[in-house]
This record gives sequence, structure tokens and C-alpha cells, in this order.
Amino acid sequence: MLKIDIHEVGGAQITVRAQAGQPFLHLLFEAGIGRGRELCAGAGLCGKCRIRFRNEAPQPCAEERARLTAEELEGGWRLGCKHQTITSCGIEVPSVGREAWPAATGEALAVDIGTTRIKWALGPRRGGLREMAMVNPQMAVGSEIMSRLRYALSSEVARDHLRRSVIGVMVDLMRQSKASSLAVCGNSAMIATLLDVPLNGLAHAPYGTPWRGGMSVRLDPQLPPAYIPPLLGPFIGADISAGLAYIEALKPEYPYLLADLGTNGEFVLALDQKRYYACSVPMGPAIEGVGLCCGALAGKLVLDRVSLGPAGLQWTQSPLAGISGTGYASVLALLRRLGLIDEAGHFQAGSMPLARKISQRMRDHRLGRVFELEPGAFVAERDIEEFLKAKAGVNVALKSLIQGAGLAEGEVSQVYLAGALGEHVDSGDLITLGFFPEIWREKITVAGNTALAGTMLALEQDDVRTWLERLPGSMTVDSLAERTDFGPLFMRAMRFAWI
Repeated sequence: MLKIDIHEVGGAQITVRAQAGQPFLHLLFEAGIGRGRELCAGAGLCGKCRIRFRNEAPQPCAEERARLTAEELEGGWRLGCKHQTITSCGIEVPSVGREAWPAATGEALAVDIGTTRIKWALGPRRGGLREMAMVNPQMAVGSEIMSRLRYALSSEVARDHLRRSVIGVMVDLMRQSKASSLAVCGNSAMIATLLDVPLNGLAHAPYGTPWRGGMSVRLDPQLPPAYIPPLLGPFIGADISAGLAYIEALKPEYPYLLADLGTNGEFVLALDQKRYYACSVPMGPAIEGVGLCCGALAGKLVLDRVSLGPAGLQWTQSPLAGISGTGYASVLALLRRLGLIDEAGHFQAGSMPLARKISQRMRDHRLGRVFELEPGAFVAERDIEEFLKAKAGVNVALKSLIQGAGLAEGEVSQVYLAGALGEHVDSGDLITLGFFPEIWREKITVAGNTALAGTMLALEQDDVRTWLERLPGSMTVDSLAERTDFGPLFMRAMRFAWI
């Protein structure tokens, strides 16, 4: 066993034992240091897992030379996701600010375990639903589902660490809120990890639903039985069934579409009360501003929208600490309208006078070509590619659902947007970028956190739980990832246009 001394700036100084070959990213998670950081999936894109070797630092890799300055490299700074424990050593890690939770109490606690954030609300409701949130501590081992699954399947110890990190949050929430009842939703991977059920059917083909849900279970001796809505497919989770329960309570006009845009894109087309068609695609953490060069979760001094004024681009917060997913969508859509980004996602000079003036913000950077908003806050062409991947997945998924149901795009009566991106984005930006067709412009409703709202309904109303129990029998799931034509369709849709 190796001995690793960990020094957190302004925080803990501990010594842990590590197996040779263990990634530093996982070591820090298991030591309880750095939980709450908004990391990418170990691709070296975000640069937020940096550690400083106090003695001899390993040779830097290409990703480190792109993300870190020459001075930082000389000082021993490296990316934790790119190095493994080889010998005993001492490292230093930046301090991560601890989130302060809002003080609130209630009888009922509804929790939505998202890949990026854990969100919760307390009931009984009086008027609107007050949503509270924190970064999912599991982010410290990667921002998307597959990185979590790989880690969980690496050992029983890893799996237990992943599960206990979320259980601990819920125990604290129950204690602080003084709630007596609990309901939990989340995507299939989050629920499977929480319940400690087999994960292989989510990690590789042939994919399978790990647990059927639609029942109350005991998650931990310190928690009351938790109601969990049904899982509808391998990647159509309890968050989607809960979201449908909420939409159905609105008495929608059929056929309607529920589009949950988050790290995993999940879509349901409802033809009537007995026929539902669903599919999902991985969208990646870029859609939430994670893993991008200047990406950040929404918050103070984080760009979420830009507009065009007489002097050019304008925004309300400054200096910028980062750019959220909705901020990236806003910037990209505006640049697309100005002709400063082509369909393939490459920067262009622009032809009109205002466009030429704004194009002067384009710079050469060690990360490639960038569009600078402020010093240290920019959109890189490599970021645009990540957004294009998300757009392509949405395009293929929606086309598949609509054609599979025998509909034309114009026959969809209503489109409900949910999920981390769908809750706050300007739907016009998504149409400009080709996520949705122009014919839906007047049909889109930003529905908010439908998963959390539906989970609260299920906690409070017996008839909602009865409806959810019947839902799986009305659902047809299209496994896009296993279709042989998915790859060609995806590549064809890698353009900022509805294909």
C-alpha cells in the first residue's frame, strides 16, 4: 500500500493509503476531499481536478499543456484525472467551498437525484414548489453516467462510496427539514446506485432495466421508507415517470412531447392516455456547462444569457466567473444568427458591419480558436463541438419518436421542456441551433423541474401513485443506442440545423 499525504489549501491535511494504479481523482473522492467540484468525465477538458505534487511531479500530458500555464506546470500542478498513484507522495489540492443549504422545514421531502445536481422540495405545497439544490457529490468522480458506472464497477468499496455519498445527503436533509415522509426520483443509473442493485445492464449492451420501481423501499435505517416512481427503461428513469405524472395533471392536449434535456436526454411522446413512446440519448455534461473550457453550473457571476445592444454584446453580470449551459446556448445562438458560426460549428468573420465588429472578439488561444467575452471568459471551438454532439443526439431521438409513432412534426400539439437545460433556456435559442424544428416555436412550454414536481405529487396523492403503477404497461421504449443506423444518423445531425 502507498501512503499519500493530502493537503487541502485552508482545509484538511490527511494521510491516506492507496493501491498502486489508483486514479488521484478517485482517491480524493474516497478521502472526502473535493466533493462538490464540477468535473468533466476525466477527459482533461475542464481543468478543475488540478493537484500540485509537492515533490517530483510526473511528466505533463498534452491535455495539461493545453489547460495549465507554463508556470503552473513548473510549479508541479497537474490534472488529477490524468495521473495514478505510483509511489508514496504528497499532494496539494485547492479548497472547495462548502455549499450552504437553505434552512427550511416541512412534513414531506421530495428529492430529485440528478447526475449533476441533487434537488429537493418540501411539502405540503402552499402555492408554487420551492426548489433547493446542491452539487451531486458523485461529480467528484466524473460528470456523466458512464464515468460513475465505471467507477462503481471497479470495486465494492468504490460502489459503496458512491452510494453512501448520496445517502448521507438525504439523511442530512431529513434531519434538517424534520420531514416524516420521503419520495425520491432520478435517472436509472442514479436509482440503481442508490439501491445497490446490479449495474451491468446499464454499463454495456445488452442494456436492461435494473429495477422496476413504483414502490416504497428502505434505503437506510436512518431514513423512512422512500417511494420511488417506476423506471421505464434502461435509460428512462424515475425522473421521467414522475415528470409525466406532473404533465398529465395539467390535462395536456395530445399528442404532446416531454423533452428532458440534461446530461442524459430523455424523451416521451404521448399519443393518448394509453400510448407512450420513449427513447433516450447521452447528451453529455456540456449541456449543463460542465467540462467546457469556461463552463460552470448556474450561479453568481456565471453567464446565463447574452443580448445584442447598440454597442454589441451585453450581459448583466461582471466580471464573469464562468458560463452556464444556458449561457453557452445563448452565445452560440446569437453568433449563429449573426453568421459568426457556420452550420458545422466553426467561427466565421461575418459580413455585416455589426457582425464584423463583434467578430473582433475572436482570438487564438492555447486551447485553439476562441470567442472572448471577457478576459478569462470565452467560448472555444472545442466547446462548440461538445454542444453539437448534444444537438445531434436530440435531433436523432426526436426524429425517431415522431416517425415511429407515424406522426408528422406539425401534428405534435405541445412540447414541454424540462431538465437542467430545458428549465431555463430560451426555446428560441434551441430552434436557432437546430435542437427543435421551426414549426414548434409557438408550441414549446418551459415546464420547469417536472421530475421534482411529479415526485411531490406522488408523495402527496394516492391516485398519482396508482397512475404511475400502470404507466410501464403503456410505454414502448426505443433503444437508440443499439440501433445499427444510430451512428450515421448522429453524424448527419452534427450541424446547427434541424436535420
